[in-house]
Amino acid sequence: MTNPYGQQQPYGQQQPGYGPPSGGMPAPYGQPAPYGQPYGAPGMPGGGGDINAIKDYKGWAIGCIFLFWIIAIFAIMKSNEVNTYKMQGNYVMAEQASKSTKTLCLIATIIGGIGCLLSIVWIIFAVILATSASTYSCYGSYC
Repeated sequence: MTNPYGQQQPYGQQQPGYGPPSGGMPAPYGQPAPYGQPYGAPGMPGGGGDINAIKDYKGWAIGCIFLFWIIAIFAIMKSNEVNTYKMQGNYVMAEQASKSTKTLCLIATIIGGIGCLLSIVWIIFAVILATSASTYSCYGSYC
C-alpha cells in the first residue's frame, strides 16, 4: 500500500492520523450471518433443508402448454425463478416460487382436464345428433 508521498507502507498498517473513530467501534445490530452460509441455510432463520431439494416443476409446466397455455407460460416463468433463486442461495424465495409454480401447474391441469372432458362430451353429443337426424330428402314435388 502506498501513501500519497510514494512511500511503501507494510500491509495492515495505517497511515498516521487514521484509525478507529473516537469512542470505539459501534456494536452491530443483531448477530450477523456466518461467512459462507447464505440466508436460509440449515439452522438459519427461514431455512432448514437442502436447497437442491426444492423442485422447480419445469417438466410439468412445459406439459401444461397443451392443457392451458396461458397459465402454463406463467408457470414456466416461475419455474425459471426457482432456478435463479437456487443459484443465488435464497432458500425462502426459491421455496415460494416453487409453491407458486406448483399451484399454477395444478390450475392449468384442472382447467385443461375439464376442457378436454367437455370437448369429448361435445363430440359424443354431436355424433349422436348426426346419426339420429333423418336421412331422407325431398326433390321438388316428390316427397
